[in-house]
Amino acid sequence: MKNKNLLLTILVLLINLPCLLAQNSTEYNNQGLAKYKAKDFSQALLDFNKAIELDVKNEKAWHNRGLTKYALKDYKGSIEDQTKAIELNPGYANAYNDRGIVKYRLNDNAGALKDYEKAIEIDPAYYTAYKNRAVIYYADKKYDAAINDYEKCISLKPNDADGYMGRGAAKNMLKDYKSAIGDFSKAIEYEPTLAVAYLNRGNARFILDDKDGALADYKKVTTLQPGNANVYFNMGVIYAGKNESNNAIAALKKYNSILPNEWNGYKITADVYYTQLHKYDSSEYYYNKAWQINKQEKDIMERYGYSLLNQNKITEAIAMFKNQVAFLPNDPWGYYNLGAAYSLGKQPEASLKNLDIALDKRMVELPLWESDKNLNNVRMLEGFKTMLKKYFNIDILAKYPSLFGF
Repeated sequence: MKNKNLLLTILVLLINLPCLLAQNSTEYNNQGLAKYKAKDFSQALLDFNKAIELDVKNEKAWHNRGLTKYALKDYKGSIEDQTKAIELNPGYANAYNDRGIVKYRLNDNAGALKDYEKAIEIDPAYYTAYKNRAVIYYADKKYDAAINDYEKCISLKPNDADGYMGRGAAKNMLKDYKSAIGDFSKAIEYEPTLAVAYLNRGNARFILDDKDGALADYKKVTTLQPGNANVYFNMGVIYAGKNESNNAIAALKKYNSILPNEWNGYKITADVYYTQLHKYDSSEYYYNKAWQINKQEKDIMERYGYSLLNQNKITEAIAMFKNQVAFLPNDPWGYYNLGAAYSLGKQPEASLKNLDIALDKRMVELPLWESDKNLNNVRMLEGFKTMLKKYFNIDILAKYPSLFGF
């Protein structure tokens, strides 16, 4: 009798062994999922490995291990695991969506699009799949298609900011800025601390010449995201356009402090000092900072040179204009600038030589030739008159009576 009961117990255990294994696999899967959510990806991977080892048909474990491998940047392994999950369950919408994410990361937009479409086919109310497909359409410059998907997102989650943000971005690309502003405003309504919504709305307002509205949005970004360099640059540009020079400089200096290796911030800072405040020592300093980073920008070299010239640093100005000529040997302005610098430095022969080259290369803006005080030291020279008469007839020169110092 005892043997019979023992045999019966063994038989029951054997019958239920697959269930026990499946349950244990589920426990490892759940344990791994908790670690995954805690961003302990290496340990999560071990749990998912164990879950699959105990039950190779645990589709969720395959799917979750695929997510973990993606987090660990094992993209090939992630795709393989998601594909296995799909083999086990062809109706696994999440696996299609998440495999699409990996493919998009690998720049396989076409493959990603197919996966998102399959996920949507399986689950027509799959919000994330619509959002991801919209990203693909946006990347492929199919903005109308992206807008359609973002509108679906909005219909599924009308109180979620992401749908409005995406649709606004696509409208921006279609230059429908007014509608884009409406979408960004809606996103802000549902997520009042979303810095990028204020930034995007500010940019759209700037394009529509609503500088005050843009400035208000940019200021909000500085409180929500004080490390966002671009917003300070944008504020600096607006303040400079309003001739609020000190505010412009303050904003641009903040930008420069965040991105010290970016030349354009120094250049715009220098421009404000040069054109608005006429503080040439300060403009020299910032043009030099910009030039040290980017030695292939004509405007930097030119205004750097004139910042030096306006401080009577003639030798240094000549050296900078020579850099301009070396960089752009076919551009007449470098030669004209050199001619002006040599004139101010009372080196008439060198001045006339370079001015002649400028004329030969068609630097023929006679109003500037007439008004430029830097040429005063050579205007009265016979060589200056002869040079101009070589390129212009008497009737044209007669229209500029001060050209020769009269």
